[in-house]
Amino acid sequence: MRRIPLFASLALSAVIAACSDPRFTESPEAAAPLASADSPAAERIAANFAVTQEVLQNFQGVDDALRAQCKQAGGSGAICSTYRISLINNGAAVGAGERDWTLYFHSVRRTFALLNSDAFKLERVNGDLHRLTPTEQFAGIASGETLDLDLLAENWMQFESDFQPRLFVVDAAGEPHIIRATDTDDLSDIVLPITKNDPNNWKRVASDSNILATAETRYQRFTADVSPVNEEDWRARIIPQPASVQLSEAPAIQLGSGIALQADGLGAGSVAALQQRIDTLELSPQGEAAYPVRIKVDVAGFAGQPAGAYQLNVSEQGAEVTAADASGAFYGVQSLLALVDLKSASLPQAAVEDAPRFPHRGMFVDVGRNFHSKEVILKLLDQMAAYKLNRFHFHLSDDEGWRLEIPGLPELTEIGSQRCFDLEENRCLLPQLGSGPFADNFGSGFYSVDDYVEILRYAADRHIEVVPEFDMPAHARSAVVAMEARYRKLKDSDPEAAAAYRLIDPLDDTEYLSVQFYNDSYINPCVDSTYNLVGKLIGEVKAMHDRAGHPLKTWHFGGDEAVNIMAAGSFEDAPGNDPEKGDARAEQRNKPWTNSPQCKKLIASGEVKAIDELGELYAKRVSKLVADAGVPTMAAWNDGVKKISDAGQELATPHNYVNSWAPLFWGGGDESVHFAETGFEVVQSHSDFLYFDMPQEVDPKERGYYWASRYTDTRKTFSYAPLNTAQLAEVYPNRDGQGWTANTPAAEFADSVRGLQGQLWSEVVRTDEAVEYQVFPRLLALAERAWHQASWELPLNEGQSFSAETTFVDKPAMAADWAVFAAALGNKELLKLDRAGVGYRVPVPGATVEGESVKTALPYPGLTLEYFDGEQWQPLADDVTPQAVQSLRAMSADGQRAGRSVAL
Repeated sequence: MRRIPLFASLALSAVIAACSDPRFTESPEAAAPLASADSPAAERIAANFAVTQEVLQNFQGVDDALRAQCKQAGGSGAICSTYRISLINNGAAVGAGERDWTLYFHSVRRTFALLNSDAFKLERVNGDLHRLTPTEQFAGIASGETLDLDLLAENWMQFESDFQPRLFVVDAAGEPHIIRATDTDDLSDIVLPITKNDPNNWKRVASDSNILATAETRYQRFTADVSPVNEEDWRARIIPQPASVQLSEAPAIQLGSGIALQADGLGAGSVAALQQRIDTLELSPQGEAAYPVRIKVDVAGFAGQPAGAYQLNVSEQGAEVTAADASGAFYGVQSLLALVDLKSASLPQAAVEDAPRFPHRGMFVDVGRNFHSKEVILKLLDQMAAYKLNRFHFHLSDDEGWRLEIPGLPELTEIGSQRCFDLEENRCLLPQLGSGPFADNFGSGFYSVDDYVEILRYAADRHIEVVPEFDMPAHARSAVVAMEARYRKLKDSDPEAAAAYRLIDPLDDTEYLSVQFYNDSYINPCVDSTYNLVGKLIGEVKAMHDRAGHPLKTWHFGGDEAVNIMAAGSFEDAPGNDPEKGDARAEQRNKPWTNSPQCKKLIASGEVKAIDELGELYAKRVSKLVADAGVPTMAAWNDGVKKISDAGQELATPHNYVNSWAPLFWGGGDESVHFAETGFEVVQSHSDFLYFDMPQEVDPKERGYYWASRYTDTRKTFSYAPLNTAQLAEVYPNRDGQGWTANTPAAEFADSVRGLQGQLWSEVVRTDEAVEYQVFPRLLALAERAWHQASWELPLNEGQSFSAETTFVDKPAMAADWAVFAAALGNKELLKLDRAGVGYRVPVPGATVEGESVKTALPYPGLTLEYFDGEQWQPLADDVTPQAVQSLRAMSADGQRAGRSVAL
């Protein structure tokens, strides 16, 4: 093989790596024939080329030349990194005269320049879609040669999931051809290790104090403050932990004949849901000897107790669940099943008294960025119910996809739910987030009305409220594009219908850039047709809820990030003099809707005083529509209502809450307090502890975005303190591994906290398998904190200041609490997830060598370990010497799946 000598500075090490790697000589599509030399260039590239992507130099603030180049290019904060796309030709040559093709690729970082060649013109189309078009300087790519394309990109790339699959080539006729070797959601063959060129490339800045995960660092982290737990403690541990558990000294009950549910006081749907859970755990009743479980709802007996309160008594004669309401009865049976140890099919005798800590115990899933199947949603609802979570926040739209059928507006799903290659977007949205040019992956998809009704009924049977969200006025590109296509289709035949649901002011020429790098993704809050659409949505979705027998109680309108990022302080008018700000034309730096004639007219009328108030105008008008529809509660991400000064006076809905999502080290705790003071209830959703799209450890091979946290593992979520979030400054560093400070609010803040919620955004979560990997087992720690207040959570002592230097938190108590939770998780609950078919993340083991012994550790005990000796994987035993071990991996509780391996 020979690399094309674009510049003399191309690294020889990269050549050697390429030559020794079988990916460069045999593509994943090796069974498919290579395109012949007579095929058009685009077809040959798609069939014959392999592709790799790699970080060259991550920004660390130490390269003045790179920073100056980034400033001139217009990078935020003049922060840029460099990366490489390598095209490896395993087929016939592409000649210098064959320039009738364009290469499209996805990049979650704005890519500004091709650094090492003038053979291509680089353009960013919109969002993350970029293209390279050959120029007259293109010299061809011979058979066996590799073309390295070195690129300048904004910010940094710290995890391999920053790179995207499904590069494609478009031919002279405008037809796309996916590069077969990249048509995968497994990045291992198309992304080279982050640390390949520089061992510090995983750092965001030179002062990054995080510790890169290795076998040794994991071992130290897993064992530093955790002691072994007695078996009787983890066997009796219910997740989430009840208010009180009294264990009997009587022997455990054997469940060889299964469990027989006698639930006359519970609705048929809930009984069926519990029976499904029993069957899934392989505890179905076997004849008359099955262990009886009786349920009774006693409202009077639980006077003054919150909804969901229950008592559970487990004796040799049977179990009895007495509850304040149907949800409490449901939860009581779930606690019974939580006591069960499936390995021994046994159940300890115990008396449990319990009630939930918060009324809102939620989980959020984004299906807009990438679609996720109805089946994985139902599976998630099963597990939410098992661990007593009761709010499912369903993010049904975003820039990249509209996911629910709306009767009367077919364009929303016909166009807005599909991604394909259509630059005019008459048939579909542009490809984004690794979806490539075709609609045959999770980039495309939607739920029919019947699907949604089924999900609603499924959730209701499990005592889970579904909270639908259609994110507006920002994050609305899928709706904007769909309604513009509708406008074009009807404007000549029926102009009135065409304009009825249009979401833009067509004369608004304001230049802006959204957080996801779109310039056309915001609906206009100053035009009446916007509210026609919102009213239509509320009416149609409410009808679906009514049909399902699951009333629409909450409307979440989104409201987040309606900003022009180019107007932020990390940019300045070009040409600027500040080396730490990117250059931008003055015209690029206006606030959204600045040039909209309709918004200018609205401001002139006095209804709003300035552009800054348009977000709140939208919130107020939507609130009126929600209230008029008889929906009692409206919700928003906190930045959607940040200028509301009195929710009770300014909003029409009687109940309003915000999801407070800002990272705690950025003042997220103070934001929660602000919203409580302005009359909102608060659902704590802080991104550095409760966003499950964040990586699970500081390892570039983990999937995730990381703007809020370099890692959020199960223990970090378990350690979250939803009321006194300030205490977390003492326990966990910020995203750069450094300390931060926070102060405790007044005691009355607790009255405004209605609960907490975990979030899964889906930019890099492309498949159902990825959903389960990211959510589990972190969801169990979320449930623990939502249901149970730990002893180590400190009371609200107004003004108390926390930092890495303070010692107010009882860290030994926190560690001991975690140890029991982790032991129950590893020894009991993971096997239950296995039986439910949940593909949770199997942890990567920690290991160290002590003399002739290999010492290992896992974050939760109970799983088996295997080692690779150079030829095969086999169980790790105590007598295995370090010399025999090349790498280690953990197995799932049922032994059927392996986690990622680590070198010893």
